[in-house]
Amino acid sequence: MRVNLEARAAAAESRRAQTRARLIEAAISVILEKGHESASIEDFVAAAGVSRGTFYNYFPTIEDLLHHLNGQISEELNRTLGPALTGIDDPAALLAAVVHKILATFVADPVRGWLALKIESTALPRQAVFEARFDAIHRAAVSGGRFRDCDVAAARNLVFGGFRMAQRDIVMGEAGPEHAVDLVALMLSAFGLTPEEALQISRDAFEAARA
Repeated sequence: MRVNLEARAAAAESRRAQTRARLIEAAISVILEKGHESASIEDFVAAAGVSRGTFYNYFPTIEDLLHHLNGQISEELNRTLGPALTGIDDPAALLAAVVHKILATFVADPVRGWLALKIESTALPRQAVFEARFDAIHRAAVSGGRFRDCDVAAARNLVFGGFRMAQRDIVMGEAGPEHAVDLVALMLSAFGLTPEEALQISRDAFEAARA
């Protein structure tokens, strides 16, 4: 009896995971097609082949679903950053590597990049994983004398805002990938690096991210 109960529980959990995955994949296709503003729960459940009640079992609101998708994309990106950042001690070079690597990932996977762009246009909060990563880099850069001391929230808005605009222009084909070289160089210059050093660091990070 105990074995049967454990087997049933495992089977039920497997079905729940499959249904959740089906809903998420359906949501991705709907958002890419219609945008988050026009998408409805009816669209999601129709694409997934489940009932409205099933949707609510997993996501109480559309905002919860979007937040989950945003978190999933952010966690996937964060995992890809690890190998790309190995051995980089200079916080200025580290920031350049992070921005260029994420943009290069979206260029290589335009569907995911387009989805992230659509979700970023919502009122959802930024993902804490990237805020924490940026704040740590900024603290190290300021304490090491690489960046001038400034309000971290202002610095974060500069980088995140510039990144989002570059992401939009690149994903929509309004700018080429090399657009990011000047963008990151301008960010580093704003934090106190000379224009020449900022441009060299940015170009090196750009080439490494695309290698």
